[in-house]
Amino acid sequence: MSDYRTLQEKYFPTLETYTLAITRAHGKHHPETFEIHDLFVKMYQKTEVDPQTEVSEYYQKIHQLTENYTIPEDACPTMKKTYEMLSELETAYLKE
Repeated sequence: MSDYRTLQEKYFPTLETYTLAITRAHGKHHPETFEIHDLFVKMYQKTEVDPQTEVSEYYQKIHQLTENYTIPEDACPTMKKTYEMLSELETAYLKE
């Protein structure tokens, strides 16, 4: 199994919860979290149907929204971990 697939199996269930949690905790000051959550859910749903599906556009948009996964100064530990996991996933995805 590829590094990306391993990370996908490990992180996707957690990220489904975390991306929603950060909208609740940080959405008022970081409205981009809503779009990040929506993009992640769409990507998750597509890969559930076909694990080999092309998802680079989702990572590109998330990458832009997070300004290269820059963790905001007011980020909680969940937001920090969310950005770290998404960054790690994107890096592994691009290596495939």
